[in-house]
Amino acid sequence: MSVYLVTGAAGFIGANYVQHLLEWEASHAEVIAVDYLGFAGNQANLDPVADRVVFEKADIADLAAMEEIYRRYRPDYVVNFAAESHNDRAILEPSAFMRSNALGAQVMAECSRLVPVRSHVHVSTIEVYGELPPRGRWFTERSPLNAKTPYSAAKAAGDQIVRAYMQTYPDLNIRMTHCANNYGPYQLPEKLIPLAVTNLLRGRKVPVYGDGLQRRDWLHVADHCAAVHRVLHADLGPVPAQAATAPELLPVFDISARHEVTNLDIARRVVTALGLDPEEWIEHIPDRPNHDRRYLIDPEKIETRLGWRPERDFDTGLTETVEWYVEHRTWWERILEEKGELGFDWSAVSQGPA
Repeated sequence: MSVYLVTGAAGFIGANYVQHLLEWEASHAEVIAVDYLGFAGNQANLDPVADRVVFEKADIADLAAMEEIYRRYRPDYVVNFAAESHNDRAILEPSAFMRSNALGAQVMAECSRLVPVRSHVHVSTIEVYGELPPRGRWFTERSPLNAKTPYSAAKAAGDQIVRAYMQTYPDLNIRMTHCANNYGPYQLPEKLIPLAVTNLLRGRKVPVYGDGLQRRDWLHVADHCAAVHRVLHADLGPVPAQAATAPELLPVFDISARHEVTNLDIARRVVTALGLDPEEWIEHIPDRPNHDRRYLIDPEKIETRLGWRPERDFDTGLTETVEWYVEHRTWWERILEEKGELGFDWSAVSQGPA
């Protein structure tokens, strides 16, 4: 029986991973689900497997608390999904993002060093690479980190810390992934797709920032989870000395389905999937500050080295995702009742001191 420690387990991607993990490793996994139940955490996301996991409420940036959990459960495998991840909220509350995404990454790596594990995956984001130049094709594992928003800068800081641990502590078997924009069930309705669906189901229009032509690389959360699991269990060998000047040699893997769509097109697809007219049900609102226009990553490394491929067709996956929110209205209505409206109106939001 292998012990898996999954942080951010009550969040969107973490909860999906825990559920899939218990399918893949049905009789071979003991899962310790850790979450501090912050803004994006929702313990109800784990309800389908609540009787099969041990839940620990803890902050990954608290070294004493996390080390105690490590020593109590002695995990074999660690997957760190825990992060504050919404660009809009990061503009207004950057300090919380720095704590979870940078300090939290360091604490988790340190715990895996102090209480050795078989492997540890630090889950990061495409956004650490910044904005793709107009003539750029995509980012790769050799691209420099060039984050431009408080959220992505906090994640990039965590990345740099983890990269340093990779090369400084050769016995620490730590890996890293960067993912494209995820979609699927259990995503907090502050992100584009669930916000669009939940607005429409309440008779509200879909808000689209600016012209809506920001381009994003979309990946179904189930495909992302499968990729992370493959990275976790891959036999990668030691980090070569050459990685000091060739970052593509580090155990870092970019995960993408190579499916690029504009935000406006996503909004139109969701409206159409619900049988409504996009011309009537989409509204353009003021853009958020410093909004990346485009980013795209190339998954060739994980495809060729680890044999991973996405399995979900985007059109089918999007339709199924819309249907999930239609069928799970109680789930998201409870969230909105607890947290209030999750959409941002930047024309009415002050970014300066009160």
